[in-house]
Amino acid sequence: MAPPRSVAPRRRFVLGFFLVAALAPAAETGPVDYFADNGYGNTVSTLHHPAAEHRDGVTYVAYSGPHEDPYVAAYDHRAGRWHGPFQAGVNPMGKTPDQIDPGELDNHGRPALIVDRQGYVHVVFGGHGGDAALGRNEFGLPGKGRQIHAVTRRPGDISVWEVRDNISPFGTYGQWVLQDDGTLYLFYRHGSHRGDWVYQKSTDDGRTFAPPVPVLRSRPDPARPAMHDSWYAWFDRGLGATITASYVYHPCANPGHTAQRRNTYYMQLDGRDGTWTDVRGGKLAVPLTKADADARTLIVATGDEKSNHGSCHVDAAGNPHIFFRFAGGQMRYVRWDGTAWQGPRPVAAGYGRGSDGDFAVAAPTSVRAWLAQSRDGNGEVNVWETDDGGAAWRKTDTLFVLPAHGLEATTLVRNAHPDARMLVGSQAHESEHLYRRMYLIGDRGPIGRPAAEASHLGDRLERIKALRTGRPKAEAKKKKRAAVPDEER
Repeated sequence: MAPPRSVAPRRRFVLGFFLVAALAPAAETGPVDYFADNGYGNTVSTLHHPAAEHRDGVTYVAYSGPHEDPYVAAYDHRAGRWHGPFQAGVNPMGKTPDQIDPGELDNHGRPALIVDRQGYVHVVFGGHGGDAALGRNEFGLPGKGRQIHAVTRRPGDISVWEVRDNISPFGTYGQWVLQDDGTLYLFYRHGSHRGDWVYQKSTDDGRTFAPPVPVLRSRPDPARPAMHDSWYAWFDRGLGATITASYVYHPCANPGHTAQRRNTYYMQLDGRDGTWTDVRGGKLAVPLTKADADARTLIVATGDEKSNHGSCHVDAAGNPHIFFRFAGGQMRYVRWDGTAWQGPRPVAAGYGRGSDGDFAVAAPTSVRAWLAQSRDGNGEVNVWETDDGGAAWRKTDTLFVLPAHGLEATTLVRNAHPDARMLVGSQAHESEHLYRRMYLIGDRGPIGRPAAEASHLGDRLERIKALRTGRPKAEAKKKKRAAVPDEER
């Protein structure tokens, strides 16, 4: 393993232009409901997870900031005070100067965050499969960027970070899983769209990792050479040493790429011996192929209807409960009752244009969900509950409303404090730039901050004036409307 190196900020080319009134946010004084204004692009997602964790009275949050670099902030619940955000590393896919067209961004390199048993904070970021110049990708095709692992130099201190060259650079969609015994897993897609999903395991708090172990096989479809079997997967802790895997099939055109998603699946890893099983406990041979996935792990065959990843949690008996997103971003819920899959059932049906978020299982038929939703042109964070196994859902609370904006959600904060359940980033419907405000939402709404402390943009909005010169405003808006989330690309 190469020795750690300190993170140094990338040299930036600074353009000196006068302030553009149309780009400048309105001056604010007093407290505001966001903790930072320097989220950038598609700041967070539920696929890069966890993005936040509560540990010993402090909630740590990670998001994409300027130049798509990872930024980390921390809220001390006892002191009632924010720290940061601090830059945790340099994303090799970031562009200088700041872009204003969403189509110029990648966003696959968003950070995922975990705190190890000694209190060191880890982030993984920066990759969209890894550039071909990095060498041979054993488990897929190269893409862009480089997957990077950074760790705080001291426990709990997010102001100084070091890079550890101990994971594969050919990664994207990093997902951390920490077991009770301290074993740390990093799951990710090893390559671009046509890459296996793998994991690397560490038993020494992330100082070293074992080589990648493939879990889901990406390969050409034997019956359709022009189509490549691929996947979008979501991994998390189950009961005891179990790790759950819920996933959807991606028929990736070869060559080319589409946003197609089909079907829903589930399997699980026994961390004690490394074996994978289906929901009934039958042993699986991994890496799993499409044929074996259909035969052994299929929950719902969706036909031509699009499905997409969600999150998965287990009840006290270890039975999985899963969210999947379908057309229009609508959530659907399935659960295993010990003998059969129940559902899928719609969540928040007919409420707004779409939703994303996460949930917690209170009992086999009782679930509480926190969803970021769009309704009447506003972004909302709502709480929905069911006590009959998903047959009916009711909205029990609205924690936050952001007028004339959308909201991007993370999964729930790991080991969440009631005042800090979910990290969300704003998405302006019409904007001259790609900077976003970041919010940490809890049972009492967002955890705010004095306006002066929440302002971190400096003169960045002045610098991007050059990108607007000679470029019609309508062109940028057209590209923005045409852009889709990075997991759709």
